[in-house]
Order: sequence, then structure tokens, then C-alpha cells
Amino acid sequence: KAVVSTQSTGGTEFEWPWQHSFPPFFTIQPIAKTKEQQLVSWRSLICDYHRHHRRWEVDRAVFGNSKISRKLSPAAERIVLQDLCDQGQGIMAGERCFVLWRSIAEWGALMYSWVTDRGLTGTVLTLFELHSGDDTEDQPFHGMDVWLVQHIIGTLQKEGKAELMMGENLDFSDAGVKFY
Repeated sequence: KAVVSTQSTGGTEFEWPWQHSFPPFFTIQPIAKTKEQQLVSWRSLICDYHRHHRRWEVDRAVFGNSKISRKLSPAAERIVLQDLCDQGQGIMAGERCFVLWRSIAEWGALMYSWVTDRGLTGTVLTLFELHSGDDTEDQPFHGMDVWLVQHIIGTLQKEGKAELMMGENLDFSDAGVKFY
């Protein structure tokens, strides 16, 4: 494995898989079985990289390796991102793609567990309190993009565990949630 010099928020270096230094990895393979394994490797790399750096939106820098002068073409990027989403490890929001190193259900369970453990059911919280509040600093969802938070809350709402209360702003800056 090759190690990149980029530091994560935790101070540890991200360890790139061997495939990231293998030039054919950056060209979508024409043989179905090989392509399938290649896409599995891309999903693993994308999820590992974003979990390590606690990034929620795809960082397109992952699609290239300047040391070997290789990068995915825009068409290949679309194939990789579509596969990521098809496998439940990504979700598109317009042109943005969010990485799910945990499933939407797992993220929802973590949020709901945090709420119930603190006796906050029946109260209204802002989405900001969930994704950036002081009380969530030790939670794995702290720092999550607000769009992704509202999407997760939407799934909890369908389960009858939460109610999303939209404000007037489309950026969710004044949205709240009541948990049941």
C-alpha cells in the first residue's frame, strides 16, 4: 500500500490501496467480471477515504493520482458514482454526491439513539444542533452536511420516529426536527 502525505482531522495519514497506484485502475475495464471487481475497489476506496477525512460530499481528488499521471475521465467518474449510489453507498443531490460509509438506516439509528439516550424525544431540535452543535461533537454524524441530515431525518419521519419542520429557507438553516 502507498501512503499519501495528506493529514486527516485526526492527524493520521490516509493509506491508499495498491490499486490507486495501478494505471489500469483509472480506466473502466471492458470485461464484465474485471469491471465488477474494479467498481468494488472504487467503492471501498471512496468510502474509506471519506470516512478517514470525515468528508460527506465526494472529493473528486480521489479520482486521480498525480504520481502516476492518471485520473478517471468524467464519463468514468459518472460510472463510478452511479455504481456507488446503486450499491447504497452514495446518494445524489443534483450535481452533488454524498458518500455513505454507513447506510442511511444506520445513520438514522445513530441519531435517534443519541436523541433517546439524552431524553430529547418530544423536544424540537434545529438541524444545526444535530450536525454542528456542541452536544454532538463526539458523535460520528457531527459535521455532516445539512442536506444529508435532512434526508436521514426524512427516513426517520417515514418510520414515525421524527417530524421534519421546514422553515422558510431552502438551505435548511431554519429547519427543525421533533423526535418521537
